[in-house]
Amino acid sequence: MAQITRLFLDQDELSIFGRYSVRLDQTIVIEPVRQLTETTFKRIMDTKPTISKIRIKNPDVKPFLEYPGPYTFKRVHGVLVFTRSVS
Repeated sequence: MAQITRLFLDQDELSIFGRYSVRLDQTIVIEPVRQLTETTFKRIMDTKPTISKIRIKNPDVKPFLEYPGPYTFKRVHGVLVFTRSVS
């Protein structure tokens, strides 16, 4: 798994340190070092039920990695899972 330092959901930035992977079906799995608080998770769920673009800052890669959506997401045991939706 690669390292992540920042995550952009559309235009909203989250400072997340941890590891991430992108599956063949464009599902993005992020395992943060520290879990998101319940308040932060609920705020994202309320304001961003569907995400049109995800950008990831990897310290080993200069430009942001960009994944066009739409995406929906959920939290499973502290891991964030962004699943590509059918548009």
